[in-house]
Amino acid sequence: MHFDPHLLETYRTLLQTTDLQRAYQEFIRLFRFLRSELERQLPDFRFQSGIAENAMDYAYFSFTNPDLKEKGLKLVVAFVHQNFQLEVWLSGVNRTVQGRWAEHWSTCLLPIELTKDPDHTDFIVRWPVETDLWDGDKTVAAVKEAAEQLLDLTKK
Repeated sequence: MHFDPHLLETYRTLLQTTDLQRAYQEFIRLFRFLRSELERQLPDFRFQSGIAENAMDYAYFSFTNPDLKEKGLKLVVAFVHQNFQLEVWLSGVNRTVQGRWAEHWSTCLLPIELTKDPDHTDFIVRWPVETDLWDGDKTVAAVKEAAEQLLDLTKK
């Protein structure tokens, strides 16, 4: 098996000439704080055991409560690296559930983005979170607010 030598050299250069490694470690520290603080503040929810890093496409963690679980839904906090955007997603536990809920909400006027292809995306709807990431407490509050908005959607 062969790998792209130019991309590997670019990676080496970035590691050696920038604070990329330390910056990524700081992001992980922030994201772990966000997960643990939400878990502390939302005792009625069950959180996945840790954060998942998806090859720098996005990092995420999910959580659910009995009502969401019964509907086959979960909330996901995702950080999309390419856009440097924190988002809260409402997702299905599988693609069949996602398709059913996407169809259900297709006639709603949503202030959030509804997936165009529930069979090939990891969200049904997503809510961009506007916050200063350097302020952990404000970030937690903004994510909680977005999650509450999405929870309200599940009651319709």
